[in-house]
Amino acid sequence: MTAGKRAHLPVEQRRAQLVAAAMRVMQREGAWSLTTRAVAREAGVPLGAVHYAFGAKSELVRAVFQADRDRSTALLRRAVEAGGTPAEVLTRALVGYVDSVLADPGAEIVLQELTMMGGRDDDLRVAARESTEQYRSDARDLLHRVAEVSGGTWSGDVDVLAESVLGLLFGASVNWLCTGDDALFRRCAEDAARTLAARLT
Repeated sequence: MTAGKRAHLPVEQRRAQLVAAAMRVMQREGAWSLTTRAVAREAGVPLGAVHYAFGAKSELVRAVFQADRDRSTALLRRAVEAGGTPAEVLTRALVGYVDSVLADPGAEIVLQELTMMGGRDDDLRVAARESTEQYRSDARDLLHRVAEVSGGTWSGDVDVLAESVLGLLFGASVNWLCTGDDALFRRCAEDAARTLAARLT
């Protein structure tokens, strides 16, 4: 497909291709290298096509975060729909997250870099904050759905429980990126699932 034809793809298809191009750029050169010009070059489209699909770099970053959230939301939905005890559902969900990180470590590095960059870059701060809140919302939704399916009640504040799980997984993923200890990463997720399930009465 020529650059001219790629520039005239349907908007949603073009956006998905540009997000994929953005991920390739960042995995190769680091999240700080992300520019609309670099994405246009990687995707083989005119710069105007990137600007048409995403009004600003922050919108492109939002789309990168959203693509990851779509993946994680689908994973959580499958974990609940497969059924089982609360411990089984939670283990399936948290270990599924670990497996998704192990399958694509470059993506995890990029997402963490983008989140950290939000602390220094005013343009990215809002996008990073929105993404973090969306993950919190997903974690709370998972806990509510597990309680609903099992007919149980959480013994603690769901917001606090969700936050503790996210914090543990984030810390475990950072440790894994530094150590490469796959087994420890999985054990952390399994232990978190068991500990969390014990809070359901």
